[in-house]
Amino acid sequence: MTDKENKKEDLEKQFQELLDKAKKLYPNIDDTIATLNNMTAQTANLQDYLNLTSQIPSETSSNQISIA
Repeated sequence: MTDKENKKEDLEKQFQELLDKAKKLYPNIDDTIATLNNMTAQTANLQDYLNLTSQIPSETSSNQISIA
């Protein structure tokens, strides 16, 4: 096993230990994490939508035909 793999396993173990401690303090933490992940995804979708609506039509269409 490489040093990089060892570090990754150590970090994963530490993360799991911290999550287990957090679950003892906050029993609903899994629901909270799921809600935050959903909010993050919806925020990214909203940002994509806003980026699209702020572009001019020629920037959003990939089938423009230039007439010379």
